[in-house]
Amino acid sequence: MKLLIVDDHAGIRAMIRQVAALPNDAVRECASGEDAVCLAREFSPDVITMDARLPGLSGFVATAAICASHPSIKVVMVSAYDQPELRRAAQSAGAVGYIVKDDLSSLRPLLSPDRAKAQPSVASPESGPHERIG
Repeated sequence: MKLLIVDDHAGIRAMIRQVAALPNDAVRECASGEDAVCLAREFSPDVITMDARLPGLSGFVATAAICASHPSIKVVMVSAYDQPELRRAAQSAGAVGYIVKDDLSSLRPLLSPDRAKAQPSVASPESGPHERIG
């Protein structure tokens, strides 16, 4: 799998890499929404983990741009905040899942090739900290 990790904190990127990447995965990282849009075009990842709140171009705007121009790329939004309005914004932007940073251990199952390409289920506002959305 080709994985792009987008977060403005290097420590969080390292934790996501440790939890999500398998030894044979190709992984790239970046710290901004602008870089994510460029790397999505150049790297063509299968899956992107996208921080919701980034300086400059937000994770939501970057996700929408990536999903519009590269519909085969699956984006999983990662956030420190478990708020229904953020889940709805992630869904509207085209993300296939939403993970709370406190529960990164649930990230890997969402990134597996079979799950990443499957149709996402709809999350309700009462959703747990990790869930597929659609």
